[in-house]
Amino acid sequence: MQYVWDPFVRIFHWSLVIAFSVAFYTHASEWERVTHIRAGYTVGALLVARIVWGFTKTGYACFRTFPWDPVKAIKHIISELHGNAKRYIGHNPAGSMAIYLMLVIGLVTVTSGWLVFNDGWLFDQPELLQTIHLYAAWTWLGLIVLHVTGVVAESIVHKDNLIRAMITGCKRVTKKGERQATQL
Repeated sequence: MQYVWDPFVRIFHWSLVIAFSVAFYTHASEWERVTHIRAGYTVGALLVARIVWGFTKTGYACFRTFPWDPVKAIKHIISELHGNAKRYIGHNPAGSMAIYLMLVIGLVTVTSGWLVFNDGWLFDQPELLQTIHLYAAWTWLGLIVLHVTGVVAESIVHKDNLIRAMITGCKRVTKKGERQATQL
């Protein structure tokens, strides 16, 4: 087993899962508006903390270890569909894209929600802000579904339990003869 995900990344990940779920579940309820807002602020704080962590830390949590590269992501997905994708210890190129997109859409969702809650402070277009917030949240949910689908597919293809790895922080070491790539 190889240690991959530090405690901050794992705690961030599962805290974000919970906070997003609470915010999404309570979005349409006037009775649970305060819960929705608190969950949204929690999501925002988590996203900012992860971005800072990604720029300041080393190892697999560092953004430099999984660069933004849409072409590599598409090639990885095609290789995955053909059953000959390389195994990555850290994020694979498609996972990297999912992370960056979720961070950006998450920030759009939180920012638009904050502006809606504060009656368009700095931007007085309540209907537009509500629309942006709604579509950003649903887009984020769609990205989450793609992310989970990718995690399950990668776990099956490479015989890795990526969910367990995100709990324990460890992934199995590559077996002899197995194709592996580094993201650097």
